[in-house]
Amino acid sequence: PHNAACQNTSNLPKMSEEEPVDPLPQIRKDCMKSCPAAKGDYEACIKRIEERGDGDCEAWYFDMLHCVDKCAAPKVSKLLK
Repeated sequence: PHNAACQNTSNLPKMSEEEPVDPLPQIRKDCMKSCPAAKGDYEACIKRIEERGDGDCEAWYFDMLHCVDKCAAPKVSKLLK
């Protein structure tokens, strides 16, 4: 048996009908523009791998992500305040 007080939800705030939108993907996309060197290095690595058919670009990928996250972090932090 549940407590009747727990079943009454009329005093809870109503949620919007719209689904919340995660701003991080758009922020990261916008920040990619501020990382042309890292993105270029990663894309050059991908091209080399496609031509040779061997290897990986993990280090270049993480360098690119580091650049993007460095740009995105203060923007996300501002949204959380």
